[in-house]
Amino acid sequence: MMSRTHRFSLWGLLAVSLGTVALGSMAFHKEAGANTVGSGFTGLPQFMSMSAEETVLPLSIQGRRAFLRRCELILQETAPLAFRFATEEQQENAQPLCRSIAEQSVSASPADSYAWLILATAQLRQGDQEAAETSIVRSALTGPNESWLAAARFELVQSAPDAVSDRIRAVADADTAALVPSNRGWVVAREYVTNPAFRERAETIVEAQPEAVQRRFLSLIRRQL
Repeated sequence: MMSRTHRFSLWGLLAVSLGTVALGSMAFHKEAGANTVGSGFTGLPQFMSMSAEETVLPLSIQGRRAFLRRCELILQETAPLAFRFATEEQQENAQPLCRSIAEQSVSASPADSYAWLILATAQLRQGDQEAAETSIVRSALTGPNESWLAAARFELVQSAPDAVSDRIRAVADADTAALVPSNRGWVVAREYVTNPAFRERAETIVEAQPEAVQRRFLSLIRRQL
């Protein structure tokens, strides 16, 4: 006959097993949620119909990035076509939704530079300049050496000249210095050509670079003309 202690052990193992299965199922559904909102432009209307209060992000960084990439599309200054055909309610919901998603993302992964960047973008679009500055700085601190992030921060700062305080200008200068010798130096060259107010500051930064980098930057400028 099975002892009481042995029966309790079996029931305990069963409870743990069921708990593990339940947690695994929850994680699966959260990760699957990243795929239910579609991809690229085609999934934007469905994505914008989500409620900020009810949105539960996936547990993995990759899953959360799927949501953040949707927000990157939505928050562009030039809205994608799918956004323009969204309902008025969906359009009004977009910025609060993306801010909530980005806030949840940085809470889950404080070192996610991309999430901080998307949060800064949402905050700027909502006119929350002080919060956006803090997020831009956090993005730079957590991802100072990734050129694709530096390019995105650079473009965000240049798109909002009224929001450029001394600490944000320092971030922009650091990103400019990192971009000029990189394969994304054309981003700075394009801004140099199209924005006369940026040229003096750009020249100061470029002149501190090695001569070979300076020559390459001049070549990039010529290609933009």
